[in-house]
Amino acid sequence: MNADSVAAAIANAQEEWDSGAGDDAARLTAAVLLSDLRRRPITSWSERARTLLDSLGIGGEVGASGGAVLVNLFSRSDPDHGSWPYLFWLGERGARLQLLEGRDLRFSALAALPTTPTPPVSVASLFLRRSGAGRQPILMAWRAAAGGTFSLLQTLGPDSLGGFGSGEFAMEDTTLELHTRTWRPAKLFEECSTCPHVYEVHHFVWTDAGFMRLNDEEVGSPYSTFVRFIQAVVENDRDAGMAQLADASLWDQARRLQWNQPRGLWRAAPSSDETAHEMVFFRGEQEAYRVTFEGRAGRWTITGFTPTTRSVE
Repeated sequence: MNADSVAAAIANAQEEWDSGAGDDAARLTAAVLLSDLRRRPITSWSERARTLLDSLGIGGEVGASGGAVLVNLFSRSDPDHGSWPYLFWLGERGARLQLLEGRDLRFSALAALPTTPTPPVSVASLFLRRSGAGRQPILMAWRAAAGGTFSLLQTLGPDSLGGFGSGEFAMEDTTLELHTRTWRPAKLFEECSTCPHVYEVHHFVWTDAGFMRLNDEEVGSPYSTFVRFIQAVVENDRDAGMAQLADASLWDQARRLQWNQPRGLWRAAPSSDETAHEMVFFRGEQEAYRVTFEGRAGRWTITGFTPTTRSVE
């Protein structure tokens, strides 16, 4: 584009964003970005994209990895109206762009292989989908296809990545991995997006066939210990329950308090610290208990619990 064409494209893009025509606005904005990036070294693309979008008053989340830059475009005045992810990379004949799958999601992280400023062979992006209970990570991976474009190879949603939470790409030795830290609603407990949760960490490794699961592990915390204990008491699983206790007599004490009977959902008291040595839990509409914990080498056990008042609510 020459200077007049660029100015006209910018004006048209801004008009489309103002009118709510997100598809056309994103397409015109991406074309302006491509024209600008063609004149610059790839190492400056991500910073230049941020600077240009900011100067135009257009919303954009930008991520870079190796020879690729992802720009997730959205209306700054109406960020919930939608988003459009565009991939920019340096092909054999210069800068290229492509609209990717993943519309209406928030961008989180980008990874590309190889990791040097050459045409990438594979690209992966971690997105976040908004939900009433929090944000759910979604992974999409693409592979270079005939014609110099990218085709979608894999999608991993909340069922695979663990529900609600976050994630990141990480280099481990010579391989690239995806790590997510996520949670699902705990049975018998009432949880909000900012409440304590039972977190799990999931590890995936990037292979030619896509991301493959390596392992899953629960993140130890006082809250997760108490959740596991309550679930064991209700299910009368003594072995599972005893594994959460520092004192075996607490199993019988919990049964005397009739914790094995349905009397409403449990929840942590407001502003609870899920890694504290002492927490208050509410049960149903009236009961409250102060629970103490002991932590050693990342493992937490319950050392005691007593009824208390609900004045902290």
